[in-house]
Amino acid sequence: MSSHSCLIAGILLCLAYLVDAQSRCCEQYCYSQDNDRTQSKHFATKTAYEVIRGSISSREHIVPDCRASKFWLLSRHGTRLPGKKDIEFLSRTLNNLRDSILDNYENRRTAPDTGRMCPDDLELLRNWRWDSNITVDYESFLTVQGWNDLKFLARREQDRFNEVFYGPYVKERYLFRHTATQRTEASFKAFVEGLFGDNAYNQISAEPEPNDDTLLKPYDFCPAYDTNKDKNNQPDSEVTKFVSSRLFTQTLSDISMRLGFRYNLSVDQVEAMWDACRYEQAWHLQQLSPWCSVLTKDQVNVLEYKEDLKYYYQNSYGYEKSPDLACYAVADMMKHFSRPDNPQAVAYFTHESEIQIFLTALGTLKDLDALRADNFHSMRNRKFRSSASTPFASNVAAVKYQCADPVEPVKVIFFLNEKALMFDWCNVGLCNWSEMVRQFKRYTDGNCAKLYCGGSTATTRQIPSLLMIVAVAIATSLVLGKLIK
Repeated sequence: MSSHSCLIAGILLCLAYLVDAQSRCCEQYCYSQDNDRTQSKHFATKTAYEVIRGSISSREHIVPDCRASKFWLLSRHGTRLPGKKDIEFLSRTLNNLRDSILDNYENRRTAPDTGRMCPDDLELLRNWRWDSNITVDYESFLTVQGWNDLKFLARREQDRFNEVFYGPYVKERYLFRHTATQRTEASFKAFVEGLFGDNAYNQISAEPEPNDDTLLKPYDFCPAYDTNKDKNNQPDSEVTKFVSSRLFTQTLSDISMRLGFRYNLSVDQVEAMWDACRYEQAWHLQQLSPWCSVLTKDQVNVLEYKEDLKYYYQNSYGYEKSPDLACYAVADMMKHFSRPDNPQAVAYFTHESEIQIFLTALGTLKDLDALRADNFHSMRNRKFRSSASTPFASNVAAVKYQCADPVEPVKVIFFLNEKALMFDWCNVGLCNWSEMVRQFKRYTDGNCAKLYCGGSTATTRQIPSLLMIVAVAIATSLVLGKLIK
């Protein structure tokens, strides 16, 4: 065969491969016509709280012959804006990606034959613009929806546990605290407003945060935690192996081909689109995010698993010291429940890492098998799922009950995102106090100094007072009315 014939044969073979790849590339999916939108429940830690929280009509908090006497809450901040790096990257990247996708679909040779984006989804994308109000000046700020996340959480908890949340505010009965960030301070204010009425936060203050906040940000002062966190970027980490796996690379290829690209988009580009989808869906619950239309449900599940691998080995059962980092938080809960006096209600406002660490210390959401790069399919029904456990405004509430039981008069129920947690040492979620004392004894014997961070001395990270000054100085009206419109 001549060299000319070989060249022609090679071209035909390549064209045949491209046609075949296009024909099998993608599942048929139209986001605009998906009334269920189950993919919005699988957005990892950027999932909207409203799509996963417990039902208002749930009766799990009602215990016969018992009354709620104390309430202890550990809550993540509500829905927020992206951080500085994300704002810079998203605002720079997304416009170009949108224009390229639209150009690809106008060129019939680049758009896929099957699994195409539907016309309604393309129209959503065509009309999309980056919100000019979202600038680095407001990086990580709480949004209007974030404010409502906490405000209405407070109202629901007040309705459920009216024996605890009754009457006007009395300082001795309440303890509030937040980290030194605008989003947790604003979350505290929204929660207080939900309990006591509009602008109540002007008369109610939170406890000041210490320099070394091992209660609400223990991971910030532990060098061993930072060392372990860095392992997620190493070549032998489960995260890195998953990104290099056939499943993940095929997912990137399918996303790229469905959007009309003849080359694979980078991980950063795909995650930029996913981030835009997740943020916008959390900011505006009743609106469609054009960027959610570029991903099918199966592709979202793969991206979710990648993030779950990161959190599993950073904050949960994949890191053996994770439960010990929550020592001060567990000890604080037990201390407040051991005391017969005030405060009756304790509410702390923190971040997703603290929630994940605390859940690990409780021993909940533990799968029989560890999450790994090679077991995505067998872990589809896993218990450890950040979308369900640590969305925006995620929270763990422990409620102490006084009961008529003469043998075990004190009982406790744990709620994760307003759903009762089940433990094998409790009776359908109702835990005897004596058993709780036994379960968490290692945290309450004054051993936190030894347990926390492997017994090493915490590094002092001086939090600039300017940060708090700026957070206080910025009017809440900006948070409520001007950030997201």
